[in-house]
Amino acid sequence: MLREDLRLAFDEARSHFDPRWFVRPDGHDASRTIHGVNHGARVRVHAMWIADREGFAAYQREALHHAAVWHDIGRTHDGADYYHGAKSAGKLVGLGLHNGIDPFVLDLALFAITHHCGSEEHAERAARWTGESEGSYLCVFRALKDADGLDRVRLGDLDPSLLRYECTHHRIDDAYALWSETGC
Repeated sequence: MLREDLRLAFDEARSHFDPRWFVRPDGHDASRTIHGVNHGARVRVHAMWIADREGFAAYQREALHHAAVWHDIGRTHDGADYYHGAKSAGKLVGLGLHNGIDPFVLDLALFAITHHCGSEEHAERAARWTGESEGSYLCVFRALKDADGLDRVRLGDLDPSLLRYECTHHRIDDAYALWSETGC
């Protein structure tokens, strides 16, 4: 049985998603998509938990929220796709989802979304171009990577050595519990 706090957080997270953003939002076809609404909602639950534990500033939390919600909307299949982050960033702008968001918050979210499917080294190189806010870019990126990584329990290949934040290591059991109750 899923803990009440996780169930409430998951239900709240799902309220931020529009299934129309996804090619296959809930995995009801034979492909059993693994990157639909439920995956995004679990990533958002983990991301906000990380932000709380790490003491993110309000603008970083907002950027992480948007990044978690939109990070996979550009996926067209569940296979390896190292460009789906950039496609997701482009899609959210194309849909006008960015309207009304503070430009700096949006920039942090777009950075995390674009780079979440790439290497840490590549993101670090890209962050150097951002100038004085490098720390915020990388902390939002790393939190998204960890939150997305925690949901790899659904694939059976979560590698704890790849988790960046110490607090994330304490979330693994919750990731399994959340996945087992919410599925695709």
